[in-house]
Amino acid sequence: MLSDKPTVFNTSPLIPVWVKAKVPGKEGEIDTVVYGSRKSFLREESDADQLSDIDDVQLEKYYKNYLMGMGDTEKAFIAALSRLGNFPVVGGLAIRRTKEGVFIDSNLTLFDPALKTSFVSAVNNMVHLAQGIFRIGVFKSCLFNARNTLHVERKSPSFPFVAQPKQVISFDISAVADIDDITKLHSYFEDGKDPDEYLYLPDEMMAVLARLNLIHHTGCIIFEVLPKHLKIHSYLMLLNHDKEAEFRQCLAELLALLPTIDGIGISGFMKLPYKDTRFFEHVSSLPERFYPKNPKLKAEVCVPS
Repeated sequence: MLSDKPTVFNTSPLIPVWVKAKVPGKEGEIDTVVYGSRKSFLREESDADQLSDIDDVQLEKYYKNYLMGMGDTEKAFIAALSRLGNFPVVGGLAIRRTKEGVFIDSNLTLFDPALKTSFVSAVNNMVHLAQGIFRIGVFKSCLFNARNTLHVERKSPSFPFVAQPKQVISFDISAVADIDDITKLHSYFEDGKDPDEYLYLPDEMMAVLARLNLIHHTGCIIFEVLPKHLKIHSYLMLLNHDKEAEFRQCLAELLALLPTIDGIGISGFMKLPYKDTRFFEHVSSLPERFYPKNPKLKAEVCVPS
């Protein structure tokens, strides 16, 4: 029998969460991938001697094993962040842990209104766990739709990557134009380099990215280079409608400059719509809340004194 006293739940997100309904036939299904600083976070939180000689491939392969050396809060934080990938969501997070507390910049858009309550619960849980980590550091994460990833192949590492003529880096345009406010705009470059990124893009591509950065938009673009395979992960939304032609031109130039890439690794850039940092104090634990032993009783959720 279902109780007529459902669990009390605070539906207010601790950080901004936007909800949009998917347009049938336009975007199709969303396969969310959470890309972020998990490996550097592992090294930061684990015994340095244990992980100092472990390369990235081994660390990725034995990821769960190395979680064993982390504290419960750190493991729970990584799990909570990964759980966001179970939702149809795109966006980004930049979490700075300081002595004073936790500073979070974010932009998260959920594409299924029916999942809002569950998603807000998952986001709030992640924030609470971040509050419980007292070590200083930065954690960055991008969430994108893997179905939009561009794939470029080459015969061997001695050949350049060349995009196919029909390939384009797609982007969305916001329903309502957003007027630029230069004092509030977020930059690709202000958060610093992600510690997990070790691909240096050529100066020509960085110059185009700098121009792209000046156009008011939000989202992320990540270049993942393997010996014979290049992946371009992205989610981009243009907010300044007057710059559509220039925005499209910059993305086309990035594809045209793919042959100039030299090296293996990952390089990514995240842009939030505005600087809207939320601050949270450190906490050792949350207040205990217990549901009544008999849920049929007409009583509120018990909070022990």
